[in-house]
Order: sequence, then structure tokens, then C-alpha cells
Amino acid sequence: MYRRQFLSYLAKSSLGLLVPVSGAVRAAEPERFWVMVNAGGGWDPTYFIDPKGDRNRLDGRGPVNNYSVNAITSAGNIAFPSSYPPSIDPPDANSPGHFANFFPKHAEHLLVVNGIDTQTNNHDAGSRFVWSGKIEAGYPSFAALAAATSAPMEALAYISNGGYDNTASLVAPARIGDGDVFQLLAYPNAARPWETEERRSPYFPDSIYGEIERARNERLQRQIGNSRLPLQQTQLNELVMARTGDNNLNRLVALLPDNVSSGLEGQAEVAVAAFASGIAVSANLHMGGFDTHGNHDQNHANRLTQLLSGIDRLWDEIQRSGLQDRVTVVVGSDFGRTPFYNDGRGKDHWNVTSIMAMGAGVRGNRVVGGTDDHVEALTVNPQTLLLEPGGVTLTPEHVHVALRRMAGIDSQLDARFGIDAGALNLFA
Repeated sequence: MYRRQFLSYLAKSSLGLLVPVSGAVRAAEPERFWVMVNAGGGWDPTYFIDPKGDRNRLDGRGPVNNYSVNAITSAGNIAFPSSYPPSIDPPDANSPGHFANFFPKHAEHLLVVNGIDTQTNNHDAGSRFVWSGKIEAGYPSFAALAAATSAPMEALAYISNGGYDNTASLVAPARIGDGDVFQLLAYPNAARPWETEERRSPYFPDSIYGEIERARNERLQRQIGNSRLPLQQTQLNELVMARTGDNNLNRLVALLPDNVSSGLEGQAEVAVAAFASGIAVSANLHMGGFDTHGNHDQNHANRLTQLLSGIDRLWDEIQRSGLQDRVTVVVGSDFGRTPFYNDGRGKDHWNVTSIMAMGAGVRGNRVVGGTDDHVEALTVNPQTLLLEPGGVTLTPEHVHVALRRMAGIDSQLDARFGIDAGALNLFA
């Protein structure tokens, strides 16, 4: 039995539904959605969106990269290397994540922000700074703020596959492993919820399962009736909404592909289905493996290709669902990597990094900021955002001030978790 069918059965059979206490009502379906894609470990922007090539550095410790400077090309205003270093086994040329495929396809709606100084080489601090806008501990991620602003009472408003997902207790992150978790939630009485309705085997007949649910609901109603403390009433009300509220889980399951993909592509499919079904506001997508202290070229080529393939799938799913004017995607990493190789053909931690963004509210085909041949951040004019000596050095704080303004983050939350950086019009 579908969850909605079961709720309808309760109502028609005079068993009734619990009425939430305190007059609480469900929030309206969100108008905007947010995806934060985390490349865990510290990616190397010079390998793709801030390309340097094999020019020799002035300090003699170069080159920055092992691919030819002559391989650097562009799609619109987005520069990238069209080929990989000759010493590696290159990624599949037909992969949607291959540089030569990804950037020509997405450049028109892609924003690149280079030369962002994270002020750290520490993984925890870098991840926290990039995704919350503050390097100090305790600040919520932007995705948590967006969920708390739009749907603070929804059980699945913020879904996370990893990365920095601290919420400062504003919302609960729903940490998921794969798409099967939603089948399990939507069909709790099914032994094989991922099967078609005809092939699902129920644990209990509908009549017995209905009695079990009625007993649970009656017990919860007694708890509510005996509750006198406001906080306890609020918590019990949230439990009622989580158990009996129509969270559109069946619709979410129906919107998932027949076979959810693995890895980042599967995370993308689940996130977009959650948005389209109205149960989620924001999502963390996560992929690790970028901490390439050894064999940097081969490892980074493989991981970046997989990352871009996942982003390509994410955007295809967003467009297929008709949400391209309602979903904003931000892609980033802990920090960058050194502009030179170590003795193990790897690269170590470097404080300067980049982000990418696309979707609603993002003016594409643009590059903001930059770095010199030593991969030190160049400063920008705060009004025009053009490179200008003596201007502003970009930090994650600037990114988050702009994100919060674009998202209309609740003013009390914005003040409570304040960011001091000046406002720059990075995205529009």
C-alpha cells in the first residue's frame, strides 16, 4: 500500500489522522532549491578552470602543470585545457566529464570565480570556510541556512551525502546513502520496496498493518495530551508531522529513475527528485579523492572527469524536471593545490582555490577573479569585479554574503551567524 493510500484509508475508516498541536501547518512548497557539490580533499583549479599549463615559474619550482600551455583553449569566456598531460592514461573522450565535452556544453550558464583565498591548508578549516563562509567552528553551512529559512519544520528539507553539513541545530540534515532509503521510507510495510507494486511483498496484510499504525498513533496522541511543556509539545508536533504528514515520499520515489545510478550521478538523481517532489530545499553532493599528494596528474584527471560527469547529470536532471530557473548549483573544495609538484609527482595543500556556479540567479559565461603564475590571488575592483591592483582579495566570506543575499536568508539567522565581508555582486 502506498503511503498516501494508507493515510486515505485511515481517514475513510474513521481511524482518523492525528491533528498537530499548537496549530502548526506545513510550509508551502519551496520556490528555490540549492545544491552544494563538494570535491573533498582539495582540488587543483589550475588543472581545469584556472589553467596555467607548463610555463616555467619565476622561482624555478615549476612548471605549474604538466600539460602544454598550447592546450589551453576556451568555450565562450571559460578557459580550460583541451587535452591532458601526455604521461597519463587519459579519460574516456566520450565521457560527459571530459573537459572537451563538459565546458563547451555548459559554458553559457557557468560562472567561475578564481583566486579565492581560504587562508588555510587544513582540511577541516578549509571545508568549513568554503561551505559556511566562516573559518571559525560552529557556523552552519549555507545549505542549512537555506533550508532553515524556507522549510524549518520539514524532516527532509536538507539532505546530505557528505561534506560540511553542520546545521547549528537549525534543521536536521537527512544523511542518505543512496536512493533505496526513500523506498524504505515510502513503503515501510514492504519487504522489497524497490520492486514494482505488484512484486512488493508486505510484512503484514493491510488490515493488520493498519491496526499497528492505529496503536502507534493512539500512543502518540496520549503523549501529546499529557504534554504541558512548550518545548515538549513542539517536539511531539514535529514527530507527528514526520510520521503522518504527507511528505510526498511516494511522489519522490516515482520521480526517481528505475535504476538509480551510483556515485555522484546517483546523488544528483535523488536530489533533483527530492526537489521536484517538494520535500527538500537543499542538498549536499559529495565526492572525495582530490587529496592527490602522489601521482597527481592521473588521479586528478580521473576524479575531475567523474566530478564533471556528475555535474553534467545533475544539470540534465534539473532541466528534465523543468527546474533550471529554480535550482542554484555551487561547486567547490577545501582549498587548492600547490603550483608545483612534490617528489612523489603529487601536489600538496595550497590556500588559493576556485568555485563554479550555475543555475538560477547565476549569470553564466563569466570568470571573476584570477591568480598569477605563482597561483597567488589577484585582487578585484569591488564594483566592476575586474582585476585591479590594490583591490579586494576574494575569500569564501564574499561568496557567502552574495549567496545569502540571493537566497533571501532570514534576517535573524543572517545576523546570528554574521559575516563581515563587504557585499560583492558575484553571481548576477
